[in-house]
Amino acid sequence: MPGPSEELLEAVTTVSRYFFRVMTQCLADLPEAEDVSATQYRTLAILALRGPRNASVLADELGVGRPAATKLVDRLVKRRLIRRRRHETDRRQVILEATERGRGVVRAVQQCRRRRLARVLSELDPVAREALARDLPVLTEAFERTGVATSTPPELLTLASAPRAR
Repeated sequence: MPGPSEELLEAVTTVSRYFFRVMTQCLADLPEAEDVSATQYRTLAILALRGPRNASVLADELGVGRPAATKLVDRLVKRRLIRRRRHETDRRQVILEATERGRGVVRAVQQCRRRRLARVLSELDPVAREALARDLPVLTEAFERTGVATSTPPELLTLASAPRAR
């Protein structure tokens, strides 16, 4: 099977840059996200959207070493966007989880992104919107199948993530 054309690769790369800019603009424009960097937001979003996990799993998901992940976590803990707690059954493990304030930042950024993307998508011809709605799930499935967007195997995520505190 032949690989993707240069034209397709360039188009997808360009769109990915726009998606990143939308996210960083939302971070810059929202008071709730004041002084949250893109990397800090990514850390916060992993915890808010995927649930609590230990620092090793978080570092793997971010594609950074434990020391870099620890610095990110320290900054977010200091701002009360995430918290550390002991694992319920293995007291040696420290679990990281988003606080309500942290989840609020993620919700605000997601809402901002959705508003901006809706504005862009409304500029498209209805047939083009239908084609995207039909074809983008195939790209999402390819990301999931190949594991390109994560460095952590799904089975490790299941083993190292922890139940939410009650």
